[in-house]
Amino acid sequence: MALTVVVSPNDCDIEWVSDVLWGLGVVAIEEIVDAAGIVRLRTSLGENRVDAEDALTELPDGVTWEFEEVDDRLVDAWRDHVEAFDVGERFTVIPAWRTLDGLGVATGRTKLVIEPGSTFGMGDHPTTRGCLCMMEKIPLADVSVLDVGCGSGILGIAALKMGSSTAHGIDINPASVRVSMENARANGVEANWSVSTESLSSVDDAFDVVVANILAPVLIDLSAEISRTVGDGGRLILSGVLDGRYDHVLSHFVEFELIERVVIDGWATLCLKRHD
Repeated sequence: MALTVVVSPNDCDIEWVSDVLWGLGVVAIEEIVDAAGIVRLRTSLGENRVDAEDALTELPDGVTWEFEEVDDRLVDAWRDHVEAFDVGERFTVIPAWRTLDGLGVATGRTKLVIEPGSTFGMGDHPTTRGCLCMMEKIPLADVSVLDVGCGSGILGIAALKMGSSTAHGIDINPASVRVSMENARANGVEANWSVSTESLSSVDDAFDVVVANILAPVLIDLSAEISRTVGDGGRLILSGVLDGRYDHVLSHFVEFELIERVVIDGWATLCLKRHD
């Protein structure tokens, strides 16, 4: 099933709609602009129509959308154009279907083999790249990590390959459980990776590092629960917010101080530390 969203030539609306679509778990968005400047964002949603309709009700006034059935072979055509790519100073992300193509990885770089499946998390979106770059800046050896909205598991897997002792992911998309476990096995870290669709409120443990790469409204809604899962002296990485437009998000994390920021393509990734 494909979804087309029609957006007026308004950068803010385009960014907001794209943010909603990424949050639904899409792996690619095609942007088509007509002669009048009207933008059509087209993506594949698999069979996730009910969740899509719920999310799309929150789009700005004047934005319309329609669903259509498409040939599965066309839906997966984007895979033919995805190559391995470097992120930050340390990581190289390799699509799982390219691993047998003789792709080389520069000496000293950490290889992340990722199959996104029907989840969000190939690693090329600016918010995911921002999180990976931020993770290079903080100590991750022998720490516990929680990934809120883990998608393909790429961030938790990256943490484990950087020496974290354990990583746990949660996501509302049931496909994340299977896909992230397969990715953990492909990267040799399955023994220390766990994942579930449990609610954040049911997570009792406190973690040394918590990563939340989700929509800004969801960060606000879950702020109390996210804060609760960060242990004393722990780090909190927030992404999914636009640069210069995140003060309203930080206002819900008053027990933390902002210590680092990474900006990629207009998206900000923030690292916070709990006040002593």
